[in-house]
Amino acid sequence: MGSPTAGARIGIDPRAVPSGRVRALRAVRRPRPPVVAALFAAAWVLPVLTQLTHTDPLLVVLAVLGTGGLLRVGATVVDRLLITVVLLIGMAMAGGLLFSVWPWGLHPVAVGGFGLTLLVGAHVALGAQPPWRSWPRRVLGSDAVLILGLAAGTLVAYWPSLGGGTGTRLGFAGMTGDRLRHFSLFDAIHRYGGYTFLMQDKVKEVVDPRMLAVYPPGQHYTYALADIFLRSSSDPGNAVGELLRYNVWASLGYGFFVACVAWAARWTAGPFLAGWQRVLLTTATAAYLAVGPFTSAIWCTWDPQVFGMALLAVLAAVCFRPPSGWRTHAALMAVLFLANCLAYDGFAPFAAIMVAVSVVVHRRRLLPHWKPLLALAVLALPAALSEYAAAHAAGLSAATAAQATGFTILLSWIPLTVIAAASLLGFATRAARRRPSAVAGLSTTLLCALVVLAYLLDTQQPLAGDYYFQKFVQAWVVIMMVTTGTFGHLLRRPVLPRRGRLGFAVGLAAFALAIGATHSFWWTAHLNRPASPAGDPNPGANWSVARSSTWASVWMSSCCQVPDNITPLGNLANAHQLADGIPTVTVVYGSNGASSNTDLTLQLAVLNHDAGTMAPVVYGSPTDPDRGLNATADLADTGHNNAPWTAEQRHELAELEAGIKAVGIPVRVIVTSHPLQTALAAWSRANPDTIRNILYEPDILA
Repeated sequence: MGSPTAGARIGIDPRAVPSGRVRALRAVRRPRPPVVAALFAAAWVLPVLTQLTHTDPLLVVLAVLGTGGLLRVGATVVDRLLITVVLLIGMAMAGGLLFSVWPWGLHPVAVGGFGLTLLVGAHVALGAQPPWRSWPRRVLGSDAVLILGLAAGTLVAYWPSLGGGTGTRLGFAGMTGDRLRHFSLFDAIHRYGGYTFLMQDKVKEVVDPRMLAVYPPGQHYTYALADIFLRSSSDPGNAVGELLRYNVWASLGYGFFVACVAWAARWTAGPFLAGWQRVLLTTATAAYLAVGPFTSAIWCTWDPQVFGMALLAVLAAVCFRPPSGWRTHAALMAVLFLANCLAYDGFAPFAAIMVAVSVVVHRRRLLPHWKPLLALAVLALPAALSEYAAAHAAGLSAATAAQATGFTILLSWIPLTVIAAASLLGFATRAARRRPSAVAGLSTTLLCALVVLAYLLDTQQPLAGDYYFQKFVQAWVVIMMVTTGTFGHLLRRPVLPRRGRLGFAVGLAAFALAIGATHSFWWTAHLNRPASPAGDPNPGANWSVARSSTWASVWMSSCCQVPDNITPLGNLANAHQLADGIPTVTVVYGSNGASSNTDLTLQLAVLNHDAGTMAPVVYGSPTDPDRGLNATADLADTGHNNAPWTAEQRHELAELEAGIKAVGIPVRVIVTSHPLQTALAAWSRANPDTIRNILYEPDILA
């Protein structure tokens, strides 16, 4: 772990290699025409064979190996691997614009054959060496920290789902309405083969109408495409298993986020951190993200935001400390900007600032090639803004969305101060002020701070309750974390043995120091959750963890964030009433249980692929927001202890009946109140084709 390095060599420098080696590189020849023809044929034969043998994951391995062989970025295996993976993610998102309109959708043979054809064409056009010759073989001790960060982030996210029954796993997989709406996008993309905003007529009955055109589907598309190749099938199968798999992908997404930010901080620091210093930076970054307040994004189910912050961190690293070749530099910026816009377009201003700062700081390299750069921008910008344009055409109002309120956990001032100090104090040295990467990082951090400040001045909500303001703050903190390596200018470069027990011991000590400094351990799981006033838009603003706890330990212990739908989902699964294709409305929660009735009905709807059809009873209408399940606060308590109907319960029943009628097809209704069953049965006789059947299940919550 403690081996020093001169920094990541990001290109082939003729001065750094023997002259004979340079001549050999220049003498690379393209293969002969028969070989080229055979390679292009293999690009389509191979996907057919892997599809027949259900081994499509091999195509992903081949794509990573081949694409990484084209790059000259990174002198270590992990550097090359991570940049290759994010480049493929961005290119796959760009390809999704084509896949959404061609007749083959996301079928592995079509997508795999198309991708391999492009890969073969690139290798032939560039006269590239075989991938196994051009991949680096060097590894660093801090690579182990990145791998551990990936594993730790994934394990923390998925932990409550381990070891439980069907109800527990489904409850955590769909623990919020947001998660269910994200899954419906994943499901629609998986089944119909493309972006939802480009095939709205096909998926309008499947997807929540509020997500159909206005929500960026890049993260859902990436997970769906990965799931298709992993399973060697574009058919997602039973919806229950599909939802459980989506939870796994979302957990892997959090681990990916941890690894990307830690890697980006190490990459940006470059040769100015070595040995134990590099291990300390990487470990502290990964540990804080794996156990700190960012983990609240897991149980708030902000899946696209997490994925977007991962891509934002890698874009920052590439913009601050770019590859040596201008073509690779420009291509990575364009592809990652596009990926950021399609994954989470709220971060597009930050991504645009990064690209602009990188162009200005590295203008001597880029501006002489302004014509191809302009052509690249003309191609990339419309693709990046395609979903944003579709959202506005569908009626999205950015001003209205900016005023949204919701639950968030606020970041503590102590770690924010430490992160800011680490990213700024290094500029007290002349060396930092003369480094282009450090200047680009500082400029971006300050300009992004102005964006956050502008949002702050424009918002009309209290800061603690402003939903999107807190998200922008988190993205800004991620950008600062990428630049924290500048503190290395204040330290003397360590002189450590390249190998041996001493170097390993020092690196291990730095690892332990970072774990201790970030409090990435715990003995208890105690959450301080003071009572909030009625109508508080964000009760989480006052939450905190005990000194011996972390946010990760609170989540993993399941002591405070347990879905209330675990028991009914388990009972419905035992009764074979999940994903059975029957539109279902549940009125089983009383005592102010309208939101729980809504979420359980929504979960059954997404499992039946009819979230769009069931929207009138789930969400009400613009003219009557209380229509449907939104008005069922106490309806399930009807007849409790033989109590008579109240006027409020009569009103709630009328709103529920109006919502059911607006669905337009007969639905199944599950109730826990016998008087409610009787009332709905009488109404259904007077209103045929509204209710299919009514199930009285008084023990569904037991």
